[in-house]
Amino acid sequence: MSESQWQVALCVYAFNKLNAATIAAQTPIPCKDVLLNNMVGYTLCSALDLVDAYYQLLMRACDVPLTAVSTPSGMLWEWLLMPQGLSNAPATFNPVVMELFRPHWVYAQTCF
Repeated sequence: MSESQWQVALCVYAFNKLNAATIAAQTPIPCKDVLLNNMVGYTLCSALDLVDAYYQLLMRACDVPLTAVSTPSGMLWEWLLMPQGLSNAPATFNPVVMELFRPHWVYAQTCF
């Protein structure tokens, strides 16, 4: 394909108005001292890169219309999976990860 045949469509979505109207979820951030103390005595440390992990969570049906984005062609596009940029996305995602690792709590104590 030649360069002239490529069409680039840039889709920018900002949830500023939605985030401004959202009541912030009151979820505590773990104390760093507790997180570090949980790692004392262990010789292995592992990390999971959860890039784009929000896309694994389904949006509630009642919230899908709130994420609507108008495209240049005039079509309306709604997120069915949780997009990045929502103010309460981290507060929704973190408990899911904590619950996922709960059976492995003995050796996976720090999930944040």
